[in-house]
Amino acid sequence: MRELLTKTMDYALKNWERWLFGIVGLACLGLAFRSLLSSEVAAGSALFGMAFFSFFYSNLARFKRFKGLGFEAELWEDKQKQAADLIDRLKSIVSVYTREIVMNNVMRGRWSDGESWTKRWALYDELTGQHTELGQEIDFSDLKHEMDSVFLFDICRPLASSLKKQITMGRTAANEHIRQKYGSPVTDLEGHNADHAKLREVQCEFDDLFERAKTENIAQEILKEALSAKALLAAHFEIEVEFDQEVVERLEAMTGIIDKRPVTVTPKLIEWAHWREEAS
Repeated sequence: MRELLTKTMDYALKNWERWLFGIVGLACLGLAFRSLLSSEVAAGSALFGMAFFSFFYSNLARFKRFKGLGFEAELWEDKQKQAADLIDRLKSIVSVYTREIVMNNVMRGRWSDGESWTKRWALYDELTGQHTELGQEIDFSDLKHEMDSVFLFDICRPLASSLKKQITMGRTAANEHIRQKYGSPVTDLEGHNADHAKLREVQCEFDDLFERAKTENIAQEILKEALSAKALLAAHFEIEVEFDQEVVERLEAMTGIIDKRPVTVTPKLIEWAHWREEAS
């Protein structure tokens, strides 16, 4: 209540002239109509003129310019609002075209020789930095999130492929173990089917990583699924799968980085985004 009263007093002190001239204008306008109804045209005209100028002076601060009785005037507050609306629309347009330029650059040539991540991040920094230098406060957090998601996918996908290759080799070994255990023809059909059911539990597909990277910690999920498959192969078939320790450590590091999104881009992460197992 006290805060409301304070705001009301501040408003009244800042705008008392407008209120004063507005009240005088209303009074004069009322007297003008009364005079006109009484056929006192001269008095009514004078009072109407006084009412007009009272209303004009009550809004004087709102005018950007005034050009005499020809009444070429612009309301400063209205122009400010129009300018603000235009700036907001321009910001939306700028945000859209910046996103299209950056994401087209990111997605172009993904399965061939596209741009390096060094150049992609340089383009993002250049475009967003130019807008900041021009004083345009535009929120590019959604664009950064999209770029981060693709960046993380490029880092984690080859790591997932490395783990999947080892699990696939383990599954092949388990399948051969089952074949040798039950022979041909199979005489213990129940045991044969039970072991194959256990083998089907060993899953390491890593589906939809590109889409999942937008909302999930894919490094954590890749590591979790791979370790689970490794444990099942050991428990059910006594097959020990050995992962590349560097791959595991990198996934562990990426788990922490993804948890703290947005990603802080470093030369090491850019190097990881271009790593492929066959090149290591």
